[in-house]
Amino acid sequence: MVSLEAKLRIAVFGVGRMGQRHATNVAYSTPRAQLVAVCHIKTEALEWAKANLPEGTKYYSDPAECLADPDVDAVLIASVTSSHPELTLEAIKAGKHVLCEKPISISIEESIPVVKAAAEHPEVKVMIGFSRRYDASYRETKGRIEAGQLGTPYLIKSATNDQYDPSGFFIAYSKLSGAIFMDCGIHDIDIARWLLDVENPKKLSKPKKQVTRVFATGLNAQHPELANDGDCDNGLAVVDFENGTKCTFHLSRTATHGHDCFCEVFGTDGKIIVNGNPTMSRVEIRDSHGVRTESTPNYYDRFREAFVTEVNTFTECVLDDKPVPTTAQSALDAAVIASALTYSFRNEKPIYFDDNGNPILN
Repeated sequence: MVSLEAKLRIAVFGVGRMGQRHATNVAYSTPRAQLVAVCHIKTEALEWAKANLPEGTKYYSDPAECLADPDVDAVLIASVTSSHPELTLEAIKAGKHVLCEKPISISIEESIPVVKAAAEHPEVKVMIGFSRRYDASYRETKGRIEAGQLGTPYLIKSATNDQYDPSGFFIAYSKLSGAIFMDCGIHDIDIARWLLDVENPKKLSKPKKQVTRVFATGLNAQHPELANDGDCDNGLAVVDFENGTKCTFHLSRTATHGHDCFCEVFGTDGKIIVNGNPTMSRVEIRDSHGVRTESTPNYYDRFREAFVTEVNTFTECVLDDKPVPTTAQSALDAAVIASALTYSFRNEKPIYFDDNGNPILN
């Protein structure tokens, strides 16, 4: 075991809207890690990094040069999704540990080589950033389930409702993100698989299958242009798991009151609700509008501490040689479900899975 004094030297790839938060967390909120480098192709992003990150941080515009730096032990990949597979594969090849933002790719075909490389190089830690698994409320829920407080969990109702952005950002973003079920819904899929213990072989009659059927539908309430790319701004999904449990979720880009992300877990002996009321704080406002609380404005504010816990967990896994909680294989399994839901939505029909866990698309 590595001593507590050891530092994991991390380079962050991509310092856009997500990467800036990751770089800041590595630099200032991860005691056992050190931010040694930042890599971004755009000069203005590097200018932000130079103004906000610790003195002595190295700056690269070429990923290959950053990966060749002997002072870099690990990389945190927060660049555009399309770059995730190639950067992850190059990092594994260079012997660098990887924390990669979800998803591995919007393409299942591009994700598979990453999963294979991670399995072939167990000496390299490869962790996928599913932030909800590192949120205190979801972790408490998992603990209560494991303690038997809900009896047998059998159903999850989940929602990820992003605040409405009238700028049209999501119209352009949709083309790069894999559409709402992959970009947004993959979080709900992952947390349902985790809380319902879907991967537990003891609860499966056909371990490779995990999912039996999915169905998705949706509509465009505010962004009709999304229909041109086979996407929607409100999506509804149902997932039937092989262990007999089910998940249903609602995804939205049109919430007017802020970011509304909640989860209901139903068990034979009880029920847990996570974030049923998306309040920013414990403050209650009483004025001419009545009695109210302010909502969490966006995903980043809701899961600010979860992102900190995520990078600290990754650091601990590397330094103490522990298995990563969110593996590349698990990320691929969630992506397969998300991809099948997208196909279901676009073709207006349920999608069934064969005994090898593959969606039957015909």
